[in-house]
Amino acid sequence: MGITRRAVLASAAAVAASAALGGLARAEPFHGFDPDKVGPANPDKAALAAMVKDAMAKTPPRNGKAYVFGYTMWGGSSPFSQLNRQGLQEIAEAAGIELLTADNEWDPQKNVANAQSFATRNVDFVINSLLDVQFGGAVKKPLDDAGIPIISLDIPIIGAAWVGVDNARAGFRAGTYVAEAAVQRWGKDKAGEATLVIAAFPLVGPNGRLRNLSQEAGVKSVMPDLPASQIVWLDMQGTADSGFTAMNNLMGRLDPDKPVLVASFSDEQLAGALRALAAAGRSESTLAVGMGGERLDLLGQDPAFVGTMSFFPKGYANAAVPTALAMLAGRPVPKSVFAFSDLVKPDTACKVDPAVACRARPDWQPADAAIDEAAYRAYVAALHQRDEFRNFQVLLPPIPG
Repeated sequence: MGITRRAVLASAAAVAASAALGGLARAEPFHGFDPDKVGPANPDKAALAAMVKDAMAKTPPRNGKAYVFGYTMWGGSSPFSQLNRQGLQEIAEAAGIELLTADNEWDPQKNVANAQSFATRNVDFVINSLLDVQFGGAVKKPLDDAGIPIISLDIPIIGAAWVGVDNARAGFRAGTYVAEAAVQRWGKDKAGEATLVIAAFPLVGPNGRLRNLSQEAGVKSVMPDLPASQIVWLDMQGTADSGFTAMNNLMGRLDPDKPVLVASFSDEQLAGALRALAAAGRSESTLAVGMGGERLDLLGQDPAFVGTMSFFPKGYANAAVPTALAMLAGRPVPKSVFAFSDLVKPDTACKVDPAVACRARPDWQPADAAIDEAAYRAYVAALHQRDEFRNFQVLLPPIPG
C-alpha cells in the first residue's frame, strides 16, 4: 500500500472517529460540491475534471492512467439499484472514471465475495450497497487490506464513509403527510380508528429501523392519541412480492370497516402491499406513503398511494462520486453526506420523471406536510439517546437548533 493510500484510509478512519464523538465541523465545498447540502443537479463536467485532477495529485490511479471504481448493487431486479447504477455510470463517464458493477443478487454472502473480487482487481475506490449490517465488517476488511477506500450507500458500515438520505427528516415528513391526508379526508375521529401498518425491512438494520421509526413518529405528531394496539409493524424483504405476501397474510386481522394507513420502507415493498389491499377491495379505505421514489409509475396510477419521499435514486451519484473524489484528494468529508430528497405527489410525479403519468391531487390531499417542528426537534434529540444508534450516529442529523 502506497503512502498516499494510507493517508486516504487514515482520513476515512478519522472521519469515523469524529462521527463517534459527535460529528465534524462543516466541510468546505470541493469545486462546487457542498457535502453538507447536496442538491438535485449533477456536477458539471468541468467541476468533475477539477475534482479528478486534485484527487490524482494526492492518490494516483493504480493503473497509472485513469480511475477505476467498483460498485456493488443490492440486486439487479431492484429498480432502486438500477437507478443508482445509471446515475453512477453517467457521472463516472463524465468524470472519465471506469465503473465496474457487481450484482449482490440480494445475498449478503455475494456482497462479501464481490468486495473480495474488487480487492484483487486493482480498483481505486468501492461504492458498496450493503444488504445486511452484520456483514459490514466482512465486506470492508478485504478492501482495507488492499488499501481501497469505501463508501457505503444507504446501509452503513462501521468505520466507512456513508452516503444516504436523512431518514429521520424524510420519514417524519412522510408520516406527517399521510396522517394529515387521513385527517383531511375522513375527519379526525374516523382517521383515529385507522390501523397504521409500518412496512419494515429489518434485514438492513439501523437505517431501515430509523426510516420506519421516523414515519411512525410523524404519524403520531398529527395523531397523538393513536393507540399502540392500532400500530402494526409488518416485516418484509425488499421486494414487491414480499410486500404482497406479508400484507396478504395480515389482511384477516384488519377491521374491514376501518381505514388503513401504510408507511413503507420502500416504494417497491409498497407496490406489493397495495396490490394485496386492492385484491381485498380495500383501496378506497387505504392511504399509503412510500420512500425511495423508484415507483413513480405507481404513484400516478394508484389512488391509495398519496406520496413518496423520493430519494431520486439516480441522484445518489451526485453525492457519492464527488465524496469519493474528495476522499482520494485527501479532503475532509462530513460524517454523513445526505443525498437530496423531496416529497413527490400524484400531481408532481410527471415533473420528476416525464416518462410517468401524473394524476390530479384530490382536494382533501395536502400540498405538503405541515411538520410540527417542535415535535421533530424533540424526536431527533431522543434518537441521539437511543442505544440502538450508538454505533450508527452517521445516520442521525444534528439536533435542530
